Amino acid sequence: MCRKPLHLHDPRSERAAESGFSLIEALVASVILLFIALALIPLFTRAMRDNVQGNDATQETNHGKAREELVLQLPFNNQGVVVPAGQVLGETVEAWTQGAPNVINDANEGWLQGSTAGRGLALWTRTTDVRQYGVADLDDGRLDTALPGDTQPIFVQLKEVEVRMESARNAANPLGGGRRLTFRMIKPF
Repeated sequence: MCRKPLHLHDPRSERAAESGFSLIEALVASVILLFIALALIPLFTRAMRDNVQGNDATQETNHGKAREELVLQLPFNNQGVVVPAGQVLGETVEAWTQGAPNVINDANEGWLQGSTAGRGLALWTRTTDVRQYGVADLDDGRLDTALPGDTQPIFVQLKEVEVRMESARNAANPLGGGRRLTFRMIKPF
């Protein structure tokens, strides 16, 4: 008995004709990818803003800590930590100016006291407050009775130094700024 070969349907030839994507499938995939990309854009802008604010906070912290370290190195009765006569608070206000951005080692860049007009863009303000106390003021566990600046030096054993940093919001720093940091330390005699 001789059998005739059956003509079977070859699935490989059918798959070859259907391989690839249709134009509609490609457009749908493109639209889905577009929506995903648009959803990610706010994440990138947020990351950029966070990086600017993080850099600003780091710079602010470094400048405040540098001021604290400088005060720690000064002698106890140095002019930089003296309270004026008749007052209980000695205050120094400085501003960090950028100077000319295209000039290296610009003389107008750095910490300046007084007016910063004509000196460049002010990026930070640093206020250093000094109060002085006698050691007997610690009897209640708190420093709450500051001594005036004209108190005889033998009665002044402690100086409280508070450094407040504030970054400016301006054209050079549009996303950062407005942040305030406070550093406080006690300088013993």
